[in-house]
Amino acid sequence: MTKVEEGLVRVLLTHDVDYPPQGPGREHILARRDRFSEEVIERVLREDYNPYFGIPEIMEMEKEYGFRSTFFFRPRYDDGTHVKAYESVLKELMRGGWEVSLHINDAESVESIVSEKRELEEVLGARVYGSRVHYLRIDVEHLPLLGEAGLKYDSSICFNKNEVDARNAGFFYAGGVLEFPVTVMDAYLFTYMKVPEDKVLSYIEKAINLGFSSGFITILWHDSSIHMKGGRIYPKILELLHSRDDVEVMRMIDAYKHISGDHA
Repeated sequence: MTKVEEGLVRVLLTHDVDYPPQGPGREHILARRDRFSEEVIERVLREDYNPYFGIPEIMEMEKEYGFRSTFFFRPRYDDGTHVKAYESVLKELMRGGWEVSLHINDAESVESIVSEKRELEEVLGARVYGSRVHYLRIDVEHLPLLGEAGLKYDSSICFNKNEVDARNAGFFYAGGVLEFPVTVMDAYLFTYMKVPEDKVLSYIEKAINLGFSSGFITILWHDSSIHMKGGRIYPKILELLHSRDDVEVMRMIDAYKHISGDHA
């Protein structure tokens, strides 16, 4: 199998789980109420609904099209919650064919990365092969640390936050790790790029077009954003991907195996 096949773009769907299951709290949500519809805010006020927990909905949306994606979980969250709080969710993802990878809090040393990887693996009961550093806080020159820590691939690099850029398509090797740059991120679309919700699909199409030369593009859509204005367009993105004969959606581990030939 060739690494890049003419006329085909492999789209890697990924989701960062930045918050614990209980979310960031009511006060945090209400301080950002302009991000949500009034219906969502009413549920928050009435039933302490947590709109940041979008994993079940993402699973249902992707299942409808036969897609499977990669979820990145932090070993520990900002309020001290351990990833064990997600244990039943992790197991459900694995049983359903989704991939669970590591969302690294501290990528400053091999030791810290190994420690976080072990924490997630102990709860998951399986080996973790890939990573994404929280807030993408790692430089290209430090990516080899991830390989030294036993990770096979990573997706933490974004060369340009202000537009859909060819440099963020495809993949490259960095020491012992295969890097998939972030081609499209929901947060960047709505902050740096100021893309209106009704224009998001045109940016996804632009990313797909960039992928014809590199073979792969990576989409990052946080589970916490799918009930937000803008982020709620995710079902339409899936519909678009499913409608195209020149697109194949895959998990990151499968992309890694396809490129490297390593089927460990």
